[in-house]
Amino acid sequence: MSDDNKSNDGENKRVERPPRREQTYVKYDVEKLEEAIERRDASVVHEEFGGPDGLMALFKSNAERGIDRASVEHRREQFGMNELKKKEPATFLEFFIEALSDQVIIILICAATVSIIFGMTLENPHTHEVDREKGWIEGTAIFISVLVVTLVGSISNYKKAKKFEEMEAEQSIKSVRAFRDGIEIDLDTRELVPGDIYKIDSGVALTCDCVTIKPQSLRMNESAITGEPDLIEKSNEGNCLLISGTCVEEGDAIVMVVAIGMDSLQGILKGSLDQEKEPTPLEEHLEELAGQIGYFGGFAALILIIALSIKEIILIETRDSKSWTPVPFLSFFLIAVALVAVAIPEGLPLAVTIALAFSMQAMMKDNCMVRVLASCETMGAATAVCSDKTGTLTQNLMTVVQGLLGEHEFMYQGVGLDLRDVSVQEVQFKDTEANPAVLGVSEPIRELYAQAIALNSTAKEVEREGKKVWTGNKTEMGMLKFFVHLGRDYEKIRETAPPHYSYPFSSAKKRMTSLVKESAEADCTTALLYTKGASETILADCKKMFDKDGNVVELTEQTRAHYDAIIVDMAKQGNRTIGIARAEKSVALPTDGSSEFPKDDPTDETELVWIGVVGIQDPMREEVPAAVKACNSAGLTVRMVTGDNIHTARAIATKCGFYEENGFDLAMTGPEFRHMSEHDRPALMELLPRLRVLARSSPSDKHVLVGLLQDQGEVVAVTGDGTNDAPALKLADVGFAMNTGTDIAKGASAMVLLDDNFASVVNAIRWGRAVNDNIKKFLQFQLAINVGGVFLTIVGSLASETSKEPFTPVQLLWLNMIMDTLAALSLATETPEDACLTRKPVYKQAPLITNRMRVFIGGHALFQVVIILLLLFLGHRWFETIDDPDRCAGVNPNDTATLAHCELVCKEVGGHMDGRFCQQGRVHSTMVFNIYILFQVFNVVNGRKIYGEMNPLEGCLTRSRSLVIIFALIGLLQALAVQFAGDFMSVTGLTGREWGICIGFGALEIIVGIIVRFIPVEDHVPEEIVEREAKHAQLYKDLTEAHQAKLMMCDSATSPTFPVEEPPKKPASNEPIA
Repeated sequence: MSDDNKSNDGENKRVERPPRREQTYVKYDVEKLEEAIERRDASVVHEEFGGPDGLMALFKSNAERGIDRASVEHRREQFGMNELKKKEPATFLEFFIEALSDQVIIILICAATVSIIFGMTLENPHTHEVDREKGWIEGTAIFISVLVVTLVGSISNYKKAKKFEEMEAEQSIKSVRAFRDGIEIDLDTRELVPGDIYKIDSGVALTCDCVTIKPQSLRMNESAITGEPDLIEKSNEGNCLLISGTCVEEGDAIVMVVAIGMDSLQGILKGSLDQEKEPTPLEEHLEELAGQIGYFGGFAALILIIALSIKEIILIETRDSKSWTPVPFLSFFLIAVALVAVAIPEGLPLAVTIALAFSMQAMMKDNCMVRVLASCETMGAATAVCSDKTGTLTQNLMTVVQGLLGEHEFMYQGVGLDLRDVSVQEVQFKDTEANPAVLGVSEPIRELYAQAIALNSTAKEVEREGKKVWTGNKTEMGMLKFFVHLGRDYEKIRETAPPHYSYPFSSAKKRMTSLVKESAEADCTTALLYTKGASETILADCKKMFDKDGNVVELTEQTRAHYDAIIVDMAKQGNRTIGIARAEKSVALPTDGSSEFPKDDPTDETELVWIGVVGIQDPMREEVPAAVKACNSAGLTVRMVTGDNIHTARAIATKCGFYEENGFDLAMTGPEFRHMSEHDRPALMELLPRLRVLARSSPSDKHVLVGLLQDQGEVVAVTGDGTNDAPALKLADVGFAMNTGTDIAKGASAMVLLDDNFASVVNAIRWGRAVNDNIKKFLQFQLAINVGGVFLTIVGSLASETSKEPFTPVQLLWLNMIMDTLAALSLATETPEDACLTRKPVYKQAPLITNRMRVFIGGHALFQVVIILLLLFLGHRWFETIDDPDRCAGVNPNDTATLAHCELVCKEVGGHMDGRFCQQGRVHSTMVFNIYILFQVFNVVNGRKIYGEMNPLEGCLTRSRSLVIIFALIGLLQALAVQFAGDFMSVTGLTGREWGICIGFGALEIIVGIIVRFIPVEDHVPEEIVEREAKHAQLYKDLTEAHQAKLMMCDSATSPTFPVEEPPKKPASNEPIA
């Protein structure tokens, strides 16, 4: 048994599997196959099943045709769906029980129970009588309030869970290319059944256990299962087992499914272990803040209950001892508990949930799928974007527009068009004497190009839904489309060619290579080598070239320099340049029987002959310049990290708008970047603020760049699509994977760009900032209520002659309910404003509550406390409040009988007469309570602005449509409560005049909001950030002025760049960098 066929971590213990399914269609030794998969021991497959071919026969499958469609249902009945069992989502009842478990809710329930008992059995301290008719009302009202609060919270959490469950389901959808009945189809991975034949390639993460059928240089990353970082090579003869949860790191293959869903190893090990969602950083920060506010509320409640109790004891001493009753102390306890409920901003978690869920849903519509919840918050603070070029800044529509083949240069005029629809005569060659029928290229050169491209590429046309479409690498598509115009049939060449083998494109070596046997004979031991890749790299490796007639001649230095100039000229026009070459001599194949072709790409040990170069244009996306401009306005630095050469990269960057020949912006090549990061990092750190283009870079360069930027305090967003981009995507503060990218890249990312478009990154920035802004809006609004409510309750209760609190516990719970929930809903769902992209990002250490927010909280809380206290002690005179208007309105001061009746009525509702008016009676208290609620209603409008904007109504009807609805809904609910709740909320219906007074007072909040905005406020920015920005601004000024001076001295000037062709070397101290 070879080491390759064994588990590299010793004998594994058998894991507990679910009951085995009845073998109704496919019959095989289940236990033996399970053993092979669990131990990752391919020898069992070979010894017990006859290798992949034997398993294919057992599973009634075929390497070319796949399975029969008619058998799919039988297989599904036996094996089920390819899905992992998930933890059952919490039911609404579970959310309701969880809400009832809150400590404050439990205390309120207990207090309400005691209130009902005392109210029904003890004397009312105001009337000195047991009131069995109404003594139960306050306790019952608290019960109802608690029920409503818990129901609202439970419904919100339940809906949130459902929404996130739906989004997770959308994210889990993946598709593969499978074969059924000999037809290649797109198939959802959940639909895979054992026996299915499908394709995998670099970057794919397996969702089921498989065996190889046709592997090509296949190496798997099994670290998710084994913990070992080494890549595992796979082959039919050796280790043919592919385990679910592992990823294709290199190569590609056709594989067959052998175990799915909960029967796969991934299902057994992980399927039932659903991890709880971890809170996002903002949620943790807000939870900590809520805890601190809760302690403050608890301390304030303790002070209140102690102070009121002492005051009540002192008052008892001045009365007849018979007046003592525990009812007042129960009232103190109830108001203290209600005070805690108000002080704790339970609406904050709800606001975060609503803001994140709303933004995730909106971002999905903007082609950005959120995978990691915290990225919604982080993206709002991003300061740098490191973007790929191809497909992100450009359209990924590759078209050959010019080239050099066999010494013939040509230009093509149909930029951006599908070459299959363009006549061959539209390709014009500079060599006007060349025969246009053969495009000026000799037959031998055309044949060389045909072989080199057809056999060293994987792109092709396939039929889908009755139409032919191209699939595969976009660059190869462009070359093959042009290939058709040379009068060649690439499919026929591939079908008739001898056996051939491809080494996938290497981002490190910048090339792809294929070996083609020189004959189809079984004993053939030599092969031709074709390679294509980065033009300057391929040209540098060539010592000879094919002339126009296809003869091999020396590649002179003069010719090499001429070709270099052609490549640079192509690149400066923004074209991707692909060099093509063939080995001069045949490559020897292995003869020891270990494998048909060499395991490693033999190009480095081979002398190459230059065939030519093609320039491929990938048009820039039209929306990119505007998106880049938006990033610049938002304070984000855009950098391009690409594998293209520096001339192509600078041309595209200039068109996009984030690179200028101004003496400041810097373009660097990967080799120079690596040299400086290893040998002169301090100098590199000084250059990073200027870096805009990193060309001919490797994925490791991107990873290093992200880390260095983070070391400088940047919040970095990165785009990527390849497997090798995964480390950089994982390291970045926010990683954006392309929708067309690999499964590994998507798995490492925080968001997926569904349209692969850079403009969607800008949308993510807008929504990220909107999330943070919306939460801050609710935070300042809520804290104004909390701070004002606590001080108002304490001061009002202590200052009252009867120790009567300004608001009853039920009223405070009502305030807590409608403001926590409905206000959160209105403020947390505002869409981003245009101005959000004109502000600089918030620096990492910025406090959650800014100075401007503190002024808002303090200003509005102070206004509300002062006005409500004035209304408590003087409002009855201002409003002329009486509780029996029929008998007490305009009563004569000398009418002692009527005055006595009025005083009795006033006392029954908890008030006391002050002259002709009832202070803190039912009408007076109702108006004060109503005004306080209306303060909050109007303050919702003020709360929409957190940057000192003067017009609080701006955007109400466009970006905050829910505000109008919720504003009206809160007003309606308050009106119903005041007019009809009666004794349950200790209120009474108000007249039209009284409602007008209340609304007038409430509207004063808008005026106060405008006044508060005039208070000068400056948020503190750390000194190191101020110094760094000043230094960068001065450097920009100095370098751009020097560049302008140089332009004035010279007729023309170009920005110097790092050497492209020469080996990387450290520049001299006085050598210009860029």
